[in-house]
Amino acid sequence: MAIYDQHMHTYFSPDASETFENYLKQTSGSIVTTEHLDFKDCFMGGQDTLLDYEKYSKTIDELNKQYTNRIRKGIEIGYTKESHQQIQDYLEGKEFDVQLLSVHQNGTYDFLQPIVKEKNVQDVMNEYFPLLLEAVESFPTANVLSHFDYGIRLFEVTVEELQEHQSILKKVLQAVIDKHMAFELNTRSMYQYGNVDLYEQMISWYLELGGHSFSLGSDAHSIAYYGFHFDDAIALLEKHGVSTVTVFEQQKPTQVSLKQFKENE
Repeated sequence: MAIYDQHMHTYFSPDASETFENYLKQTSGSIVTTEHLDFKDCFMGGQDTLLDYEKYSKTIDELNKQYTNRIRKGIEIGYTKESHQQIQDYLEGKEFDVQLLSVHQNGTYDFLQPIVKEKNVQDVMNEYFPLLLEAVESFPTANVLSHFDYGIRLFEVTVEELQEHQSILKKVLQAVIDKHMAFELNTRSMYQYGNVDLYEQMISWYLELGGHSFSLGSDAHSIAYYGFHFDDAIALLEKHGVSTVTVFEQQKPTQVSLKQFKENE
């Protein structure tokens, strides 16, 4: 099994228009798409963003006949305390190879909406990181914690500012470990939003706590970002003595060697 981009979207997500076929052209291996699930989605005017699972599955089944079963199913769960039961009800009876857990909103606004920019960054971190901890501690079936920095992407946060929240962020990472989840290196966060230093700090804390499971995801919404800066993210992991990343199939983790991946490039 090879490393592949474990966070990306197709036209089955409302903020993307990319096709499965175009992603398949980027690699000879497997792909997985992680489509959005957000109840009362603030970014979409409060409407529910629901993956049409039946159509999604049928499309993948048809394409897998042409592409030798290279496509896997995934979902990005946008968690709020209020939608916890709705999420559980939606997931019941549905099969995904990987579930990403994200916090996008606080029930009033999405953390990428302009109103957030009007706030003090410390106030935003004081709000966002507890929401992240609540999500990881409360949600039972997710495999990957995605973009821990989503709530602060609109700010230029320094490592020193992040360190002021070390206590709660270590609780988040400990919960990731306790739940046997993987910690995502979101490469758009790192190399598009400029938060690579923040991720390096989180890697250090995670390893100190005994964490070892990392997931690579670009958060691509088009092929332009497929595998975005994966070489740089892999080099960063190797710098910290990490030799594998985790990929999921039928929600079961497999450790894939970084060395093997580079040799097969």
